[in-house]
Amino acid sequence: MVDSYQIVLSIVAVAIMICVPIICVLLYDLLAGRWDRRIEGWRARVAKARERRHDLRLLRSQHGVPIEEVAANLRRLRAVVASDANRSAAHQIGNRLAYDRVLAQACEMLNVEHDLGLESSGLERDIERFRLEAELERAGVVISQRRFGQAA
Repeated sequence: MVDSYQIVLSIVAVAIMICVPIICVLLYDLLAGRWDRRIEGWRARVAKARERRHDLRLLRSQHGVPIEEVAANLRRLRAVVASDANRSAAHQIGNRLAYDRVLAQACEMLNVEHDLGLESSGLERDIERFRLEAELERAGVVISQRRFGQAA
């Protein structure tokens, strides 16, 4: 008759004889740096998944105006600013200030640093608008209907 104690001991012995060399090889590979790329890839995937879950949570608990509505306002105001050359100076300034305010709102929603709150005017302000439009386009907000390579 076979003793159950001997069966358990033989299973433990076989497990030790198989697992210990495998664990030693795995530890050696880990210490030698053979898994560095895989570990970094795994960490990057985990971080990306965590960021995606965080973004989804933020979208579900979003307060205020949606970014799509802000982008639509930017497109509308950009067209108005581009076509108000025959209007009065007060009307032009009002349109530009409204466009700047919506542009600053979009930048704050997407954590893009801007200098529209500073007292700048003229060419400095136009350059800042152009830079912010490019940053928002890079962040995924469609401001202009033209794409790279299309004629103006």
